[in-house]
Amino acid sequence: MKCSDFTLLFAEDNPSIRKIYEKNFVREGYQVLLAEHGARAMAELYEQKVDLLVTDLMMPGMNTLELFPILKKDFPRLPVIVVSGHYVSEKEDFLLKGYDVKAFFNKPVGVRELSEKIREILKIGPVAPDLSGKKD
Repeated sequence: MKCSDFTLLFAEDNPSIRKIYEKNFVREGYQVLLAEHGARAMAELYEQKVDLLVTDLMMPGMNTLELFPILKKDFPRLPVIVVSGHYVSEKEDFLLKGYDVKAFFNKPVGVRELSEKIREILKIGPVAPDLSGKKD
């Protein structure tokens, strides 16, 4: 399988981080959906097939902490990666509640590190080296 076979949903309230996700993961070939809060993320999940969710925890409106019971019930096979500055004390709580979180990252997380974890979870080969000489 290749990146273009997968749709990633990024739930993140920071517009700069959403733009970084979009730019980098579209460039890798993924279909990318963006949500600025938990309610928008839920709408995207119900509207189309999503293969992996990358989410912040603390967002305005419906934050993703409220999202996890719904994910467990309605999308039990959806792999989730949490990228947050608030996860350290939450990790054990997630596991105890039976939430299937595949990875936790502290902000800021490097795009390459996140990409490698996404590829691992989706069983896609490693990132090809950038031979163009361009800097990000």
